[in-house]
Amino acid sequence: MNVLNHFGSSTFSFKPSAIGDQNRYLTNHLRHTAVTYSAGQWGGTRAGVALRTTLSELGALPVSAMIHIPKAQEVINRDGSIVVTSEANDEEEQWQKYCSRTFSQLEWWAVAARNHREVVDPFDESPVFGKTPSQRNAP
Repeated sequence: MNVLNHFGSSTFSFKPSAIGDQNRYLTNHLRHTAVTYSAGQWGGTRAGVALRTTLSELGALPVSAMIHIPKAQEVINRDGSIVVTSEANDEEEQWQKYCSRTFSQLEWWAVAARNHREVVDPFDESPVFGKTPSQRNAP
């Protein structure tokens, strides 16, 4: 992917990331979330799976849990709030519970990475590519 050459190798290195769909809950809680969504039944799943490779190449360490929101136009209002369709009025709570697995993993890895970075500088063992993308190549 040629687009990877436009990012410095240290821009995303050693930073946890998550793949999920954008809604108000996601954007108000954690900012390091790649956004996927779909009008169809798969909720951007294919795009999310493809993003894992890109994030990994950037050194962004994606967590295993992903968030998929199928038929986003039926779930998310234009203002980013969750569409309420049941008498129980618990849709937002259900989505928050669903998203919490991803957020918990992301927060755990972010705290662990920050704590370890205080002990070991990750760039000592894995230096930044300073010249060209070809530095990624094997000898």
